[in-house]
Amino acid sequence: MVTQEVIKTLYRQFNKPPKSVDELNLALLFDYAVENHGIFLDEESLYIGSVDPRSPFATLPLSRINEIVEFETVIAVVLPAAIVFLNKEDSDVNIHIRLDDDEEDRSIWSKLKSCFKHS
Repeated sequence: MVTQEVIKTLYRQFNKPPKSVDELNLALLFDYAVENHGIFLDEESLYIGSVDPRSPFATLPLSRINEIVEFETVIAVVLPAAIVFLNKEDSDVNIHIRLDDDEEDRSIWSKLKSCFKHS
């Protein structure tokens, strides 16, 4: 089960993209998501057919993907500010968006800036 704590761990553990796209576990997508999610890949982007084409999450630049992680029922595509969860058994997609105003996720720099803002 993917809990809020697991999500925070994913952001912390995979906070930068790999040095090469070859280091991403793209095989997971083809093992578990290609049929249900219409996964298509070219040299620059990952296309997810089960996401509305108007959504910014329908096409993901490979250079922005930090990691692809398998869980019991979903595949997580970890981005710097979001995680796309693709269900392994059907076409359900859930997206977690990392908000800057989450107190625990704010950087020291943003906390300092907020101290000096005028109300």
